[in-house]
Amino acid sequence: MDRIKAVEREYDATAQAVAGWKRSIQEGKGRLLKPASLRDLKSAVDNLESTYLIRVWAEFETALLSYRRHVTGIADDRMGAKNLVDWTAGVKQGRQISSTVVKDVHKIREYRNHMVHERDDVAPPPAVVIKVARRWLNNFLQALPERW
Repeated sequence: MDRIKAVEREYDATAQAVAGWKRSIQEGKGRLLKPASLRDLKSAVDNLESTYLIRVWAEFETALLSYRRHVTGIADDRMGAKNLVDWTAGVKQGRQISSTVVKDVHKIREYRNHMVHERDDVAPPPAVVIKVARRWLNNFLQALPERW
């Protein structure tokens, strides 16, 4: 959970830095070094939260894989994220994970998958902001045993 919060704090710091840099450039107090352009900076601003949401998901998935290794003893287990979430929720160690919490985690997974594997043949899932994602993922992780 601390690692997820750390990524969120990195996002907050980076968002503030990028916004300040953008403002400086717009006010003529700074400039971008080539080959970066104002269009690139705008794109960075627009994509920053989704980039960090992908990192938040990676930390969450790493925690679930660590937990699975602990429970099963399998060092290099290949399991898709959907099944990993469902498997972890089904393990009867720690507190029970409610179906609402599992559904919330799957909403993040679906949104993350849409960003990473952008598809134009399906409607995009609802966006999930990083602060909500952190809360939902931590709700899931808090149900796991404290140590594994």
